[in-house]
Amino acid sequence: MFSNISFKKGVMLLGILALMVFPASCNRSSSTGNDADASPVPTEDNTNFDYMEQASPDPNNDEEKVNFVFPEKGVRPYAVMIDNQGSICLPQGGMSQAQVIYEAVVEGGITRYMPVFWGLKTELIGPVRSSRHYFLDYAMEHDAIYVHIGWSPMAMADIPKFGINNINGAHGVFWDITQDKSNWQDTYTSMEKLEEYVKKVNYRTNTEKDMVFKYHEKDQELINGKKAEKINLVYSAEYKSYYEYDAEKKLYLRFRNGKPHIERQTEEQLTAKNIIIQKVKNYDIKGDQAGRQEVNTVGSGEGYYITNGKCIDITWSKSSRPEKTKYLDSEGKEIVLNPGQTWVQIFPVSGNFEIE
Repeated sequence: MFSNISFKKGVMLLGILALMVFPASCNRSSSTGNDADASPVPTEDNTNFDYMEQASPDPNNDEEKVNFVFPEKGVRPYAVMIDNQGSICLPQGGMSQAQVIYEAVVEGGITRYMPVFWGLKTELIGPVRSSRHYFLDYAMEHDAIYVHIGWSPMAMADIPKFGINNINGAHGVFWDITQDKSNWQDTYTSMEKLEEYVKKVNYRTNTEKDMVFKYHEKDQELINGKKAEKINLVYSAEYKSYYEYDAEKKLYLRFRNGKPHIERQTEEQLTAKNIIIQKVKNYDIKGDQAGRQEVNTVGSGEGYYITNGKCIDITWSKSSRPEKTKYLDSEGKEIVLNPGQTWVQIFPVSGNFEIE
C-alpha cells in the first residue's frame, strides 16, 4: 500500500475510510500444533463427520472435483500478496488457480488478497504488492514461500525475525504488463519464475508442517446447515465481497464491489466451493501515520463455514503466529473441506455482513 516498494514511481494519497459497523449471524444474520497426521490430505470416504453427509451423485457437477488439485502434504506452497486497491489493479491474475485465498483489511479500509498455490504452473500472478505483518501468520502456518514487493515496517522486521523464506521484488522474477511508468499496480510474476528463483537461492521445497486443511474425497453436504445462498461482506464503504450460490454448478459466484470478480487469464468470473468467515479484532496501529492495521490472528473467536448453499457456526483458535489456525464445528471437530477453492475471509468483528 502506502509503503509499497515498486519498480515505478507513483504516489497515491488515500483517505481513510470508516468501517461500517454492526454485528452478524449464520442465517440472514446480523450479530454483533504439530499434530501428527498420517492420513492423506483428502480424508477417507468412511470418515464420520456429524455435520456432513455425502452429496447425491450428479454426473453433471463433477467439473470442480475433477479439476481441483489437492494441496499435497509435504510440499511447500507459495503465498503471494495481491493488490486489490481501486480499479487499476483489475482484473487480477492467477486467483482462479489457487487452492486457498485469504482476504483481509489493510489501511484505508482497502483489502488485500493472499492466494496460496500448491503444485501449479500458473503463468500470470498479480498484481503483486507489499507485505503486511499479519498476512505472514497465515503464510507461516502453511510454511509457504512468501512472495511480495515491499513491506510495511512491521512486516520488514518480522520476515527475518521468523526466518520466513521470501521473494521480495527480486530482479528477473517480476515484470510489468503495461508501459505506463506511473502505474505501480501492474507488476506480475509466474510460477515458473518463482520456482527458478527458489532453486537459485536454495530454499526448501518440502515441509514437515501439518496441513492446515483436510479435504473430503467426494462432495459432502452440511447436515442441519442453515441456508447460505447470498453472503455479503462489507469491509468498508468501498470494499465489499459478495457471493451468490449457483445451485446448478454447486459453486459460489464471487463479486467484488458489486461487480463480477474476473480472472485475467480466463476472463471468467471467480467462484468458490468453500467459504470460511473468520471474525477477528482489528484496529489502527498506534503512531502509524498511514493508518496501518493490527489484526489479532492469535487467540480464538467465532466464524462460519459455508459450502453447497449451507452454513454452520464454527470457532477458530491459533496458539501462536507460526502455528496453524484450527477451525472447529459445534462438536469441537476440525472442519473438513469439500474439493474446490476455499476463500478465507478474515473479517472484522465489528464489520457489517449478511448470510441469507
